[in-house]
Amino acid sequence: MFYNIGDEFGYAQVYGVRNGNPQLIDPHQILETRAIGYDNINRNALITVLSPGMSDAFCPFLKRKFPYFEKFLVTYVEYPHLTEQPLERIQTVAYTCGQ
Repeated sequence: MFYNIGDEFGYAQVYGVRNGNPQLIDPHQILETRAIGYDNINRNALITVLSPGMSDAFCPFLKRKFPYFEKFLVTYVEYPHLTEQPLERIQTVAYTCGQ
């Protein structure tokens, strides 16, 4: 059995912004699921928030879960050439929740 695995890798990160300072939110705090033999966070479960239309549900969820933040930045972190250039990292804001 052979697999064609690409050279790129990416994941989502969420930052809460308070008083103009962004703070990375641990994905385990966002999803708070109990592990059943495996860790969904390390299996990149948070990547689904980058799907089109997910901001409509995810933004209100973040506001309810973390009311002390003024806004949220949902970012995509990409390693475009993981084997050739493992230190090349591109991070872009996918969308902003809040003000």
